Amino acid sequence: MDRSAKGASSTTSGCLVAVAALIGVFATTPGQTVGVSAFIDPIAADLGLDRAHVLVLYSLGTFLGILAAPFIGKLVDRFGPRRLIVPAVLAVASACGVMSLAQDAWSLGVGFVALRAAAIAGLSLVTMQMVNLWFDRFRGRVTALAMMGLALGGLIIPPLVEPIIQGGAQGWRAAYLVLAAGVLAVMLPVGLAFYRGRPEDHGAARDFGRISAGAAAMPAISLTLAESIRTNAFWYFSFITVLSNGVGTALMLDHVRAMAAAGLARDSAIHLLGAMTSAQAIATLCSGALIDRFGARPIGLLGLCLLSFSITCLWTSPALAYGLAYAMTLGAMIGTLQIVYSAGLAEAFGLKHLGTIRGTLFVIGVSGAAAGPLAFLWSPAAAYSIFLGITAAAATLGLVGMRFRARGT
Repeated sequence: MDRSAKGASSTTSGCLVAVAALIGVFATTPGQTVGVSAFIDPIAADLGLDRAHVLVLYSLGTFLGILAAPFIGKLVDRFGPRRLIVPAVLAVASACGVMSLAQDAWSLGVGFVALRAAAIAGLSLVTMQMVNLWFDRFRGRVTALAMMGLALGGLIIPPLVEPIIQGGAQGWRAAYLVLAAGVLAVMLPVGLAFYRGRPEDHGAARDFGRISAGAAAMPAISLTLAESIRTNAFWYFSFITVLSNGVGTALMLDHVRAMAAAGLARDSAIHLLGAMTSAQAIATLCSGALIDRFGARPIGLLGLCLLSFSITCLWTSPALAYGLAYAMTLGAMIGTLQIVYSAGLAEAFGLKHLGTIRGTLFVIGVSGAAAGPLAFLWSPAAAYSIFLGITAAAATLGLVGMRFRARGT
């Protein structure tokens, strides 16, 4: 194959991989919080459980389900996304089926474990590993594109299943069966046709084949999990994922209370969530381009600055600009740090053992999401102090790591 033909093939294949990744992340919606939220009250009413009981089971299911991530990461490293996409899709569909059969608290808990493991530790990890394999210079932008699948899922799935859920006392069971069928109908053809292993195995090149003669090649890094744990970068990205998951979750769960304490009406607080989501989507796209230009570590520091401003604003002047100042910087922080984490791991550790490393950091991030809201058991002021302290520690690690990199050490 001559160079022009290979370049055209690489461009086409790269575009198909990018679109497939977007669809793959979209297909994780049944296992994402935004996809589960519409089911909480109908499940509680049908099974005779308190809403709080269902939420506790969901939290436990999230933590236990994500424990599968390191094991799945090792499988991705060994077999590649192409070979694992079908098992991952079947697992998500099966988990939706298990949810539809829940009869009591125990079976519901098992369903939540299966759903979170299949969607978050399974399909999401497989999809993002494919992005890392196919893109280096464009990794940030393609990661941002793929992560927009979460926004599309939140916009499409809840309104789509709501009429089914409201169709009867057990409409939620039918809705989960519809989701199972939808995942199979969409993702099996997409996965079989467009999911790929390494580009060189398909006669293609990374980055749509647009590697210029003067472009820097991806660093020859291949760290194992044990080696990565001894690096500054591992702990920097650990703090990043804890903050984006844990602090982001905690502040969003406390959002309505905080805005009420600041004198804003409930409907105004709910409207602010829309502004927060919009800022998150914009930051996701912008941070992807910035990471491709400047690298993940400095853009992570930008996200930490946004988080510091948001927490400080919430603590001292929560009603500033009618709450928009806090809400939009929080959304921008979440969008920025999510892309920094997703794109930065390959930059720091290479690709060979990336699935295992990502799986381990998944566990750390989800643990942060489970622990973050607990800080409010003391008081909001104590929670804000803890969050700012963790943010300062993360920023210190980022600055130290950039200094070492600048020295070439």
